[in-house]
Amino acid sequence: MSDQEQPGIEPGSLIAFNLRALTQFQQTGPFVRVLSDIGTARVVLFAFEAGQQLKEHSTSSQILVQVLRGRITMTAGDASVDGAAGTLLQLEANVRHSISAKTRAVVVVTMTPSPTYHGLDAEIFSQQRPLVARTT
Repeated sequence: MSDQEQPGIEPGSLIAFNLRALTQFQQTGPFVRVLSDIGTARVVLFAFEAGQQLKEHSTSSQILVQVLRGRITMTAGDASVDGAAGTLLQLEANVRHSISAKTRAVVVVTMTPSPTYHGLDAEIFSQQRPLVARTT
């Protein structure tokens, strides 16, 4: 959805996302919601039930993973890091990685810039329309 399609939202406006209201948990796999895609960044909300995961993939973007709730393990190459609420993880572009939820977890991923290629595009992002998008 572009800025012009959302009533009252002008390009450059301050936009607040109520993450608690937007978060949903589902048994069939991680819940994924593209919050914003403005070219310079894509922001994605993920909600995991314990045991759910994002399989190994890569993206053309650098990513920041913010754990808001629960506990996850992020694996990149031979390294694994456990993260709990309050943890921020940074990963360079084009590094294969995965995320596994140890408990029910909520994660916000910021991808900079918005990816031109993402290993999960066909599975997750191709059907997603961001709540906010910038048109040029």
